Formats: sequence, C-alpha cells, structure tokens
Amino acid sequence: MTGRDDVGRRIGGLNGDSGDVDGRASNSADALLGDGCSLAIISRRYGGTVAVAFGVVVLLVAATGVASYGIAHQTTGSEGIGDLRTTATVQAEAVGGWHDALRVRTRTLSNATALQSGNETRIRRFLRNGPTTDSDSVTAVHYVETAGVRGTVAVSTNESVEGGLLVRTRPAWRPVVAAANGDDGVDGVVHSERAYDSSDGPALAFASPVPGRDAVLVVVGTVDERRLSGGSTPLTVFGETGEAVFASDSDIVPETAPESRMDAVTNGTAVTATRGDAVVAYAPVDGTQWVVATAAERGAFARPTRFVGLTAAAILAVTVLSLGAVGLFLTRWTVGPLTKLTRRVRAMEQGDLDADLSTARRDEVGRLYAAVEGMRDRTREQLRQAHEAREATEQSRRELQRQNDRLDQFASTLSHDLRNPLTVARGHADLLSAQFDALAAEGVETDALRRHVHKLEGAHDRIESIIEDVLTLTREGASVEETERVHLGDIARDAWANVDSKDAGIVVTESRPIEADRSRLLRAFENLFRNAIDHVGEGATVELGTLSDGFYVADDGPGIPEDAVDDIFEYGHTDSEGGTGLGLSIVKTIAEAHGWRLYVDTTYEDGAMFVFADVFDRDDHGWEASAFEWATTDDD
Repeated sequence: MTGRDDVGRRIGGLNGDSGDVDGRASNSADALLGDGCSLAIISRRYGGTVAVAFGVVVLLVAATGVASYGIAHQTTGSEGIGDLRTTATVQAEAVGGWHDALRVRTRTLSNATALQSGNETRIRRFLRNGPTTDSDSVTAVHYVETAGVRGTVAVSTNESVEGGLLVRTRPAWRPVVAAANGDDGVDGVVHSERAYDSSDGPALAFASPVPGRDAVLVVVGTVDERRLSGGSTPLTVFGETGEAVFASDSDIVPETAPESRMDAVTNGTAVTATRGDAVVAYAPVDGTQWVVATAAERGAFARPTRFVGLTAAAILAVTVLSLGAVGLFLTRWTVGPLTKLTRRVRAMEQGDLDADLSTARRDEVGRLYAAVEGMRDRTREQLRQAHEAREATEQSRRELQRQNDRLDQFASTLSHDLRNPLTVARGHADLLSAQFDALAAEGVETDALRRHVHKLEGAHDRIESIIEDVLTLTREGASVEETERVHLGDIARDAWANVDSKDAGIVVTESRPIEADRSRLLRAFENLFRNAIDHVGEGATVELGTLSDGFYVADDGPGIPEDAVDDIFEYGHTDSEGGTGLGLSIVKTIAEAHGWRLYVDTTYEDGAMFVFADVFDRDDHGWEASAFEWATTDDD
C-alpha cells in the first residue's frame, strides 16, 4: 500500500492560496528602457524612440539590399559560368553527332556493292545520285585508287578533280588516304587531324578502304560553326595534342588548349578557366579525343547584377523618403496626446483622482484615454471597497478576539470549575469502594452495590474524557506557529505506546521526516489509533505509510459505511456506545492547524484509510527516510 495515489472522496476543507499581481506598466517600461539604453532621448522621449526605430528599419532595408546585391552577383556569376559549361557540353554533343554521322556515312559508302565492282561508270552513277544530296554535312565524295605510287582520284562527285593525281588535287587528303589504306582508323574510318580550307568553308576529310579493291573512299564534310555552336557562343575543337582541329574566329578562345584542361576534360569532366576578361569552358566529345571550347566575356555575367543593384538603390531611396514622411506624421500625431496623458496620469499617481481624461480622439489614442479613465474609476471603487473590507476585517478580528477570550474562559472553567467537583465525586466513589471491601471482608454481600459504584466510576471517566476532548478542540484549533523536524515512524510508535492497544499491532511500511508540532501530531495519532481499536477490535492491525504529498493511517477493519463518510468528522458523531464523538474532530482540527488536508480514501477496500495531504513541500524530498520499517506492539 505504499505510494498510493491521492484519490478518493476528500472530507474536510480544501485550502488554496491566492495572490494578487500588482503591475505598474509605465514604471516597468521606464525601468526597462532606462536599463537597456544609455541615451536619455530613447528612454524618455517617444519621438526619439520612433526616430531610432525608423533608423533601424532603414539600416535593415539597406543591409537587405546590399545582401541581395551580393547574393545576386554571386548567383548570377555562378549561374553564368554554369550556363557556359552547359553550352560547351551541348556543343560537344553536337560536334560528336556530326563526327559520328560522317564516320558512319563513310564506312557505309565504302562497303557499297557498286564500289566493290570496280566499274567506274557504275561507281560514278552511285556516288552522284545519292551520297552528296541526302546530307547537309557532306559536300563531296571521292573514289581514290591507291594502286599507283601517288594515287589517282578515279571517280568524284566533283568533276573538276576527277582523273587528277591525289597529291595535285588535294594534298591534305594524302595523309588520311595513306592511313585508311593502312587500316589505322576506328572501324576502318580515319579523318584528317585538322580542318582545311575549301570552297565551301572549313572541311574535314574522312576516309575508309573499299573492301576487295586497292581503293579508298574519301568523304569531305564541312564544318558549319554556327550550326554546331547553336549560334550563341564561339566554337573551337581541339585535338588530342591540344592543337585546334577547327577554330573559331573569336579572339576570346585560345588557339591551343592548356594541358591541364585537356587532362581534366578527357577524363569526362567539363571544366572552366579564366582567360583575361573572358571565361572559357571545355567539354569532351564522346567517342573521340576531341575537346570543345567555348567562351564568353565576364562582363556579360555582370549585366543582370548591375540592374539588381540599381533597383535596390531605388527601393532604398524610396523607402527612406517614405519612412521619413510617415515617421514625422505619426510622431506629431501621437506624441502630443501621449504627453498630455502622461501629465494627467502623474497627477493621478499623486492622489488627484479627479484629473480630466476627456479627449475628442476616437482612434487608439482615444481608446487609451478611455481605458485610463476606466482604470481611474475602478481604482476609486477598489479603494472604497478596500476601505470597507479593512473595516470589516478589523471588526471580524475584534469579534474573533472576543470569541477566543470566551473560549479561553470556557477552557479555564472546564479545567478548574468542573475538575474540582469531579475530583471530590471520584474521592467519595473511592471511599464507597473501600467500605464495600470492608463489608465484603465481614461476609456481607456487596456485589449489587458495587455495580452502582462501577457505573459511577465509568461516568466519571466519561466526563473526564469529554473534558479532555473539549479542551483539545478549544486550545488546539489555532494554527501551528512553531514546528520541529520529527520522524513519522517515531511519533507513531510513541502514540501507540500511549494507548491501550491490547492485542492489536502497528505496521510502519514507510516513514520519513516532516515538519510538525510534535505534541499535537502525537495526540492526532493517539485518537486515530484508539478509533481503529474501538471499531476493529483487539486484533486490529494499523498501518502507517507515506504518499506523494503526505501520509496515511489505515486499518484492516470493515471500513466506513458510505453513508457515514460525510459525517465522521462532525462534532459529536459516534457509533460507539462509550465514545464522545470528538476524537476524529480533534484529528481534523490538528491537521488543519498544520495547514494539511484530512480526508477518507473511499477507494481503499481493505478497511478504513485516513489520508493527510499537502504535508510535504515541493523541495522536501525526505532523502533520510528509511525504505522499510516494521513495529508490532502488544499489550503488556
């Protein structure tokens, strides 16, 4: 049963603390401003505060504009370089497509049946009826016989070179024809290392051997820079050695590619490099050792940034002018009424609650005047009510003092005026008992008379018990002023030793130190223990344990009937023939004098449980409390 939750019906008073929060808004604001700012104009003048606030806004707008300009500059530059790198990659894909198309065309034409026949008429008809008309890149196709020492252009789509020697017709073809004749190319196709000038513009020769013949087919493709580059940026293609295969007329693209860039690009990565006032992007051409280079002026990246800067400057200027005009208007419109209101509030602080708080304003300032006026009226009413309450409290205090004096007088009467005759009566009863003993020694039958003496003595004991309970109620009802650190288990054992426990026992399941009036807590335990023994019997077991915010005392009896729970703490309530009906009332009075709450836990099913709540402070953890204690006391 240790650590039971604080549940069940709560019998007794529920005490709560309430507090008033008295805040002075204007004084607090002045204190905060005075402590937070060293400038008197800010802490004492609303206009100065507004000026500083607008200044801060202007600074924030300016900082935002500068930051935006910086971000735009950085972003535009990064995006421009990224776009240039993307352009180079796109151009590389276009060049790769052009190269692959010419290489495939050359290999396909060289494997044609007409070329393998060796019949020049048939070859001429085949070449002039198709290869140069179904492709924009192919400008001429030449069937070159290589059986001779120098080679002869046997058939050509260009009649002007047909029948001429290779070296005289186009010296630039000789290396590529020799390489094709030696089958050094990819898939049997080779091309010239760099472009040469032709009547149709820069051209590149692709060559492939004709199967079964001492001949090589040469396909000439023109380099259309504008079409391959997309017409936006210059285009230059570098070969494996870094020399230009075909170059742009633009001066911003270098004539040769740096070796470091060639290494990076041939590994499959597009890179950029700065060259004077230009940025050059390099991208690899898939399937080749070529590298595409394109370039753009660095100034082209800065044009959008300059526009952003001018826009931010214009916004800042408009913002400063607008804020200045609005700030001046708001300051004049607000400071005057607030200054007037401040003077009147200070007059109210000095006791003048009749200060004029009228105004013609109907906006927020007017509502502020109305609110202050309402506060002034409520303050008047609260002062009146406080004065009346103070007088009522003083009257109640005087009445309470008179009642306490009467209670003291009543207690004195019980202690002296009633005890004296009771003592005399008890003495006569003792004399009668002695006389009966003497008569009994002489053989006289006195049992019938002794029963009357025993009833008389019982009545005296009951009167004595009632006097003790009434004295406790009258003298122990006041609040506890002085407490000491006591241990629940020790007080419980001392109280158990003071009662006639007969064969009953007590179990302390958990104990801890508390702050209490030792004598009053001892009396409360004694009454609870007697109540348990009287209602349960001589074999009762009483248990003491702690809860999260207090402790409990429980027994293993039949419990308290549900219809009697609400009345057990009432004065005079008892279901025992010899009880006074004040025992549990005394326990409740002692608990409330300590500021505790006492109630019955109706959810406890093993008997009756009395719970003392609100005993421990929040920071009172009771670390010195023992984990388990056991005590059983039998009647000596």
